[in-house]
Amino acid sequence: MADNPVIARNPYFKPQTTPNMGERSSSYGRYAQNEWESPNDQWGNPYGVPASSPEYQRAQQEAYARAGYGYQAPAVTMTYDDAMIKTFILLGSAVAAGLLTVMLVPLTGLVAVAGISTIAAFVFGMIGSFQMMVKPWAAVGYAVLEGVALGALTGAIDTFYPGVALQAVLATAVVVAVAAGLHFSGKVRTTSKGNRVMMVMLLSAIVYSLINMVMNMFGSRGVDYAHIGGMPVGIVVGLVMIVVGAYMLIGDLEMVKFAVANRAPAEFAWTVAFGLVMTVLWIYVEVLHTLAIFASDNN
Repeated sequence: MADNPVIARNPYFKPQTTPNMGERSSSYGRYAQNEWESPNDQWGNPYGVPASSPEYQRAQQEAYARAGYGYQAPAVTMTYDDAMIKTFILLGSAVAAGLLTVMLVPLTGLVAVAGISTIAAFVFGMIGSFQMMVKPWAAVGYAVLEGVALGALTGAIDTFYPGVALQAVLATAVVVAVAAGLHFSGKVRTTSKGNRVMMVMLLSAIVYSLINMVMNMFGSRGVDYAHIGGMPVGIVVGLVMIVVGAYMLIGDLEMVKFAVANRAPAEFAWTVAFGLVMTVLWIYVEVLHTLAIFASDNN
């Protein structure tokens, strides 16, 4: 999904590419003259297997090495299970950090802790977003800091609106499970047109958030609590953003498959997990925000 900064920049997430092999367009002139070219496939298919299969990709890599391009396939490549395990490690770290924050930080300090840890998490997120290969310390650091920030924010909101924290966790789990189920079932696939629509919605949401922030600075409750058809605008926008987040998560899971097909090295699983966790935590923020507006409007 192009909206995730980790995934959008990294060639391992692109379909039908192998980053270490270089651009096909620039090397085709030399490659097509080699003896392993077949009549039906200008890139060579000596084993007669589908181009998406691991055997075919290994054949391409071996052909490049024989042609003098110096490509060596990684000794150990990433698997889908690797990516999911690292993702659960990061999510577990975030949840643990959030729970400890709620238990150890007094109510009067939650807002300050949330602000400081949010800034620190943003810095770690930027570091990870601009790395081609996210280091484990950057991924874990981001997850822990986000966990502290969201734990403090959740604790503060739940103090005023008891029950919202549990509802937010359960609702996020349902959204993630539904998105993952749709991805694995094959019933929903992202498209370039859909990605453009999601981008427009995200930009609109940013503008909306800025307007809200400015109104809150001047003592107003913001656009969130204006009603349309008896429902606060903030709830409508929140529900739309949750759907956008689910769509982004489906796109992220698709990109993981591309990374596995492109034989990304095993350590790349941390990069995959980092991108997935960014999306999951963003979904949680939107769910928490929407539930908080709903609870406030009904009090």
